[in-house]
Amino acid sequence: MTDRLSESARRIEAGEYDTAQRLLTAGYDRQLALYMEVYRTAVTTDLERVEQRETLFAETAALQRRYAERLSTYQRIAAAYERARQDDDHGRAQRRARELRNITSDLRDIEQSLTLRYQAIGETTDGATVSASSIVTETTTDRERRTAVRVREVYTVTAVAAEASPNGSFTEPIRLTGRLTAEGTDPPSGNVSFRVNGQALTTTVEPDGTFALPYRPVTATRGPARISLTYTPDDAALYLPSQTDVSTVITQSTPSLSIDTSSAQASAGSSVTTAGVVTADGTPVPNASVTLRIGEKVLDETRTNGTGAYQFDTRFPANISAGRQTMSVSTGRTGTALAPVSEDADLTVEETPTRLTLSAVRSEGAVNVAGRLVTESESGIGGEAVVVSIDGEQRATVQTTADGSYQTSVELSNASNASNAVSVRAAFDGGGGSLESASVSAALAPLGEGPFPVDMRTLTIALVTGVIALGTGGFGIYRYRRDDKPSAGLPSDAIQPDSVDPAVAGVPSVGDGDGGGTDADPSSGPVRQEDTHD
Repeated sequence: MTDRLSESARRIEAGEYDTAQRLLTAGYDRQLALYMEVYRTAVTTDLERVEQRETLFAETAALQRRYAERLSTYQRIAAAYERARQDDDHGRAQRRARELRNITSDLRDIEQSLTLRYQAIGETTDGATVSASSIVTETTTDRERRTAVRVREVYTVTAVAAEASPNGSFTEPIRLTGRLTAEGTDPPSGNVSFRVNGQALTTTVEPDGTFALPYRPVTATRGPARISLTYTPDDAALYLPSQTDVSTVITQSTPSLSIDTSSAQASAGSSVTTAGVVTADGTPVPNASVTLRIGEKVLDETRTNGTGAYQFDTRFPANISAGRQTMSVSTGRTGTALAPVSEDADLTVEETPTRLTLSAVRSEGAVNVAGRLVTESESGIGGEAVVVSIDGEQRATVQTTADGSYQTSVELSNASNASNAVSVRAAFDGGGGSLESASVSAALAPLGEGPFPVDMRTLTIALVTGVIALGTGGFGIYRYRRDDKPSAGLPSDAIQPDSVDPAVAGVPSVGDGDGGGTDADPSSGPVRQEDTHD
């Protein structure tokens, strides 16, 4: 594998970009698959390590192909740039120079990602990737040098000099004054864009290049600070950017935060909305970080827009207890230009009923279990733990996926061999959150019972009521219940017969009327439903 990467890099060095890409496309995936087979056999059977190794080689090849493709594009755009220069088409040459600058930035990003992966491969592989790493680094540096020359040929170099007032804050802005100059020509004037510590600002530059602009710090650290000031021409300008630093002291302002609208109720999975404004002495605070919490749990984070407004629309989590809760919105942070402040709003969290479904397939030595955790409206509940028990013993814990589904396979103990009936139970504990608990049970008959012995029994939970019973053979038993609460308002669930083996029948669990549920004996022949309730 390292030989292919190195050979591809050598083709890159020679300018054979198509060949460099083909070396990491044609047959590469097959060779990687063969390599991983050997790796699994000779090095490790650790599935996680194997997957990481395979991903490393796949990502490295994809990045190197992308690198070769961008170099090919660079070559084409560079030729177009030279033609524009020969035709004395200054505007077209500038456009091509901007494209070359963007491609060069891409090349540097890819080179940095490749270098990390070359190092990881070299640490655990006999084959070296040193040559590939050196070629990619040197090639990127060369393109950066060429691009800088071409850009300077069609753009005017600028310089910015400035100074700041001794101190300031958001409410008492720091005043920046300075001069913008251009090499060999007049500087840009009129409305000109700058960035101050990453904050975009526009001010008027006089014909002689002088300017003044106020800077209101929002996220900067309080105390002595070096502020970055950058002239940022737009793509159509004839000038290059320039940058300088100035010194000042940032003092803290205390903002005001309002909650103008807020959800009054919420339940697991529902949308919670909150909106308001952040100001300081009546001035809107843009780009301020705003956090939405319940207790110590962060629900969401956002930033204010240009008018200081913020808005949340977030999915409410299931792990917050039902009842009255306090929702908090905060902004600012200790030690920064904005002091921390917060506002609260009441929120009623409603309890959400849940239901578990269960499908159990018994095979020799194991039971394959699957199902879903859903709400009354059949919406799946993801990210929750379902505990699977066999004959009353907890044997597995599995997390539900985004649609609420879960599946696992549980090996049977010697005591639960093919000659014995097996009870299966799946349970969800909603304690500590707003979801109600739920559980579901089923009994699997011994393998081979019934007039047509088979190697598997399938028990599938479905929404039916009453008793489904077939004439002969064994049957499975399904029982659904919610912890500590009756399932009033919800339909009963029962097991559907296995479509392969007509000897399997399903019944709901039955009880003795005082809450002590009993299951029918799977060896007792035809099922009889008792006139009692669980």
